[in-house]
Amino acid sequence: MRILHTAATYAPSLDGVAEVVRHISEELAHRGHEVHVATRAAPGLPRESALNHVQIHRFKVRGNLAKGMEGEVREYCEFVRSGRWDIVVNHCLQVWTTDALLRQVGSTSWRTLLVTHGLSLSDPTFGNYYRQMPNFLRRYTNWMTISAVNEEFAYARQHGLPEPAIIQNGVDLQEWKQPILDMREKWNIGTGPWLINVSNHSVQKGHSHSFQVASQLRGSGARFTLIGNSIPADKWRLGLAGVMGGCYYECLMKALVSDTIDLRTKVPRQQVVSAIQEADILVSTSNWEANSVVLLESMSAGTPWVSFDVGSARDNAGGLVVNTVGEMTETVTELLRDRDRRKSLGLEGRARARERHDWARIVDQYEELYECSTEQRV
Repeated sequence: MRILHTAATYAPSLDGVAEVVRHISEELAHRGHEVHVATRAAPGLPRESALNHVQIHRFKVRGNLAKGMEGEVREYCEFVRSGRWDIVVNHCLQVWTTDALLRQVGSTSWRTLLVTHGLSLSDPTFGNYYRQMPNFLRRYTNWMTISAVNEEFAYARQHGLPEPAIIQNGVDLQEWKQPILDMREKWNIGTGPWLINVSNHSVQKGHSHSFQVASQLRGSGARFTLIGNSIPADKWRLGLAGVMGGCYYECLMKALVSDTIDLRTKVPRQQVVSAIQEADILVSTSNWEANSVVLLESMSAGTPWVSFDVGSARDNAGGLVVNTVGEMTETVTELLRDRDRRKSLGLEGRARARERHDWARIVDQYEELYECSTEQRV
């Protein structure tokens, strides 16, 4: 098949959606499919390139249908129109890579698939956007989501739409069999309790809660490391001038005066993997998730996790779900005192990751859905 994946971010970006699309794309390319990815341009990256047999096309576009789009929207749409694809797969709503193509859906010779990673139905900015969306969703050949607990199912019932198929996120199990790199020594963590949060500096990741937890654990001897990259500022196009957006500057200022939490940015992937393996507990303070990749990675590493009750967290094994910062602090404290409980949770998580979240098996499901979609009439 000649496949086009569209996603607002892609490798070398390490955010959740970028990693999901990368794994699917590379595995399908390995199986002999011709795979292309259309994504956002980034400083220092070529407009056209190949990575692990995936052809990457980058466009200078920003915005979405609700807020307006600007940049190379016409060039992007023309690239997609002229591609002679067997299937075009749009990842996420509320992003220009999907929104710029919505009016084309159902009027092309190729099949179209939408993969939603959760919806923002409570955000008033997107009220009219989601009132219009059923008209577009009906035109897609197929629609799928990455979690059984996302908002998509209630939304589908409300608007008389077919419920989406479910294909969960995965992990590369081989990656988690690599020897550790002793990040404790490299980062001067020592042998005491070590907590980590792995997430980029987006406001929805709840980094302020991480600082609260770290502060409440002062005196316990625990070290807390927040590993995540900054994101370019979107407002007034300040990101083009190197200004960072999200919570990066707020976190930087807090870290400068904190003796309980360290920030790590631009950490190579191999070191991130090792840090998760070496940590005692992974802490996720995100305010919103669909199917958190980092929780699946923590499971694969055999590292217990503690997360707020967001997305599919309750469906995962190997960790504990909490509702407040205070409850998170208490739960972390209890786990740090109970090595056997941590070991038990780690084994449960690792077993579940092997059973349900191996990327090879996940991509089997995507490939089958793509093949079924191409057999359907538009």
